[in-house]
Amino acid sequence: MPRKLAFVAIALVLVHACVIVMLGPSSSGSFLANSIEILTCGFAVAMCFRASHIARGLSRPFWMLVGAGIAMWAIANLGWMYYEVQLGTEPPTGSFVRFLFASQAVFLAMALFLDQERDSSRLDLESLLDFTQLTIVFFLIYVGLYYVPALRADQHTALVREIWVEVGESVALLLLALLQYSRRRGSPIGSLYGGLALYLALYTVGTGISDYQLSISEAPTGTWFDFSWTIPLLFAAFWAGTWKPAEEHAQFELPRQRTISEMLLTNTMFALAPLIVLLQVAQLGYGWRVLRFSLLGVSILCFAARLALSESHQAKSAENVRRHALALDSAVDGMAIVDNLGKYIYVNLAFAQMMGYENLQFMLGKPWRELANARDVGAVEPEIRESLMKNGRWFGPMTIHHPNGVALPVEMAITVLADGGTVCVGRDISDRRKAEAARIEAEFKYRTFVEQVAAISYIAELGVTGQWLYVSPQVEPILGYTQDEWLANSPAWLQLIAPEDHATVEAAEEASKRGERFQAEYRITRKDGKVLWVSDTAVVVPGSDRHPVMEGLIVDITERKQLEIQLQRSQRMEAVGRLAGGVAHDFNNLLTIIKGYTELALNRSSLPAVLAADIQQIDNAAERASALVRQLLAFGRKQVLQPKPLDLNSIVMSLDKLMRRLMNENIAMITKCDDSLGTVKADPGQVEQVVMNLVVNARDAMPNGGRLTVETANAELDATYALDHATVRPGPYVMLAVSDTGIGMDAETQAHIFEPFYTTKASGRGTGLGLSTVYGIVKQSGGYIWVYSEVGQGSTFKVYLPRIAERVEITRRSEKPVTRKGTETILLVEDEEAVRELAQLLLQAEGYSVLVAESAAGAEELCVEHAGKIHLLLTDVMMPGLSGRELARRVTERSPKTRVLYMSGYTDNVIADGGMLEPGIAFLQKPFTPAALAQKIREVLDTPVTAKPS
Repeated sequence: MPRKLAFVAIALVLVHACVIVMLGPSSSGSFLANSIEILTCGFAVAMCFRASHIARGLSRPFWMLVGAGIAMWAIANLGWMYYEVQLGTEPPTGSFVRFLFASQAVFLAMALFLDQERDSSRLDLESLLDFTQLTIVFFLIYVGLYYVPALRADQHTALVREIWVEVGESVALLLLALLQYSRRRGSPIGSLYGGLALYLALYTVGTGISDYQLSISEAPTGTWFDFSWTIPLLFAAFWAGTWKPAEEHAQFELPRQRTISEMLLTNTMFALAPLIVLLQVAQLGYGWRVLRFSLLGVSILCFAARLALSESHQAKSAENVRRHALALDSAVDGMAIVDNLGKYIYVNLAFAQMMGYENLQFMLGKPWRELANARDVGAVEPEIRESLMKNGRWFGPMTIHHPNGVALPVEMAITVLADGGTVCVGRDISDRRKAEAARIEAEFKYRTFVEQVAAISYIAELGVTGQWLYVSPQVEPILGYTQDEWLANSPAWLQLIAPEDHATVEAAEEASKRGERFQAEYRITRKDGKVLWVSDTAVVVPGSDRHPVMEGLIVDITERKQLEIQLQRSQRMEAVGRLAGGVAHDFNNLLTIIKGYTELALNRSSLPAVLAADIQQIDNAAERASALVRQLLAFGRKQVLQPKPLDLNSIVMSLDKLMRRLMNENIAMITKCDDSLGTVKADPGQVEQVVMNLVVNARDAMPNGGRLTVETANAELDATYALDHATVRPGPYVMLAVSDTGIGMDAETQAHIFEPFYTTKASGRGTGLGLSTVYGIVKQSGGYIWVYSEVGQGSTFKVYLPRIAERVEITRRSEKPVTRKGTETILLVEDEEAVRELAQLLLQAEGYSVLVAESAAGAEELCVEHAGKIHLLLTDVMMPGLSGRELARRVTERSPKTRVLYMSGYTDNVIADGGMLEPGIAFLQKPFTPAALAQKIREVLDTPVTAKPS
């Protein structure tokens, strides 16, 4: 802005100089020179009105009046240009144009007489009265000192008189501006008076030079004397254009106390106007009597109204002071004012009591240091003085010790006044300190409680992208993130939740926005990549500024979820097992019939070869069906096991050659057996099936070759392991691990691999019962099986069987017994007619006497009716009415020497606890062949009776 103003000013000066040089005081030169002066006036007026627009308080009317004065000079110059250019002469004596030039002083005087104490941006009634007085004074000065005498004098004398009046007014205004500047030096309004004084000085000097030349000889416009007007006007434009309002400071200031000299000067100025009017009126002739008495009356009325308004304002000010004093005296906060000498000049009752004095009059007039405790002041005085010097204020807590020794905590605010004094405002914060102490104690108890709970407590804004405001330290042990890390990234916490659970969380968020409770269970990823199940419960509560937030708890429910999943899986498999058991009972009866009659048919010597081949296929199919039923029973843990202590190493090594023959050429098989391996109790045949199924499964997982490892080792499953595997009981185990480097499995596949008929193999390459059979055998043997796999990284199946302290029984291989013909009596009990007929046929073919019954009740009747000895009871286990076990108990009670052989395709724990066959019980698994039946019958009959079956 200053550069632009300087450019415009220089341009105007250069153009004006060119006009003077090229055209001089010619008609055209005078016209252009006057036009430049008017343009300069317009430039200055525009800058003054701009300053008025951005000004505040008293500065606004000040700039408006200065601009109006310069505008009046421009209007007068238009008239001067008319006379000089159009009429070729100067305006005559007493011309209105000359009066307009003189009226500029009225507006500048008005700017100097603005009420500085009010600092108002509007002109009130008092200002208008003062301006009326000034207008009358300047009008009478013009009329009395110039116009009336000029009517009786010649032109030169009138001109000289006009010059003296004009210079006198300018000097008077200059002196008044300097006086006002000296009174308010250093203040924003003082700088305005200083600028106006400099403008008036330039204007007075320029006017004096130009008027002196004019008094000697005519000096028309278009000479170098024109700059006597142009330079002051350009200064006014630059001054107004560069002026900026002072910055406002929110600082408490008492009203400035006016000195006696200032009040004397102000009142003298008010009274001087009517006196000047009176003197001027007295000098006017009789012909001016109407005008002079009218102006005198108006002046006296303005003076009287001014005095009345002043008294009214003083009365209102006194009332305001009284009310303010009453308000300060009644204030709860302590307030005091200290003068620049350090003495109390005002103290309210609250401040006196805060200092430990009941009588506030005792404090007035005394130095603050005399009444303050030295130890209170010494701790904070350097800090207070430094802050007052830098900022003009200080605020902070301090402790005030009363004369009786009571210590009072307070907050004190100290502000410097313009006259060097200070205002002190203090507040007793004893109750606040107590409340803060209680709050801190409550927060400590709450935080202690929250941080000891095994859950994450939090406070968060509503919405899935809301900012979390607080999270408890448990976030680190549960989720792996520190408090700062979690809060920094909390708006993106939804990214840590499994995509499948986003809908659950968003639905809970929508419910919370309706004021309902937030409740959701979802999976979330820890910092280390591990996935946890959590339960998130929160309620919506009002926050600060009535902004609702959620307060909630996040609990790790991974273990519970694992138990639920395992329970669901167990229930599903249990249901399949029950289905398998139900099917096996009837299906095994059918298979017994098929296998029995096919073997009888194949044993006939007269059977044609073609027919024998067909019957053999039927027998093979029946055998495969029997194996399938056994697998179903194994999966459902419904098969009958005969466990015994065994060495797992011996089973693995005995199968090693067979397993290697099953391997493809591009598969390397490694067997690692722990020499110190413990003993397990299981059915050897079933354990062999577990090993073989796992090895075959591993082989099939490596179609392109790889490495297969079979390993045994002792293992101690502790409580930590049990936390991650909810169904495991801590204790000693023997581990069998089968690993491959094949294609691996994803999480979805791993969740289903133990389910029956689930397979990832091509059609025709598997039944889907291999791993489900392994699972059933391991579970029925009291063990556990876990799989660890990643896609492309292979798989490892680990079987854990309980380790026992018993030693392995060394059994010698016995030669296959030769079945001999029988002569004993056998009671056959079977509810299935076809099976009953087949068994009767086979037994009679072996030479036994057979008593046949289709139910337990019929068998009991035969026992009563038969006079001879019954050597063996061959009974089905599951029958309508009494079970085979209850029938055996009743028969052996009647005939203790009778032996018992159970046969069944599904026992349902009637003769086996959890599938484990009870000691001393003979059992024949359906379906059976004629040879197996004959051999088992002979084995039981040849065994001595040692105890009564229970």
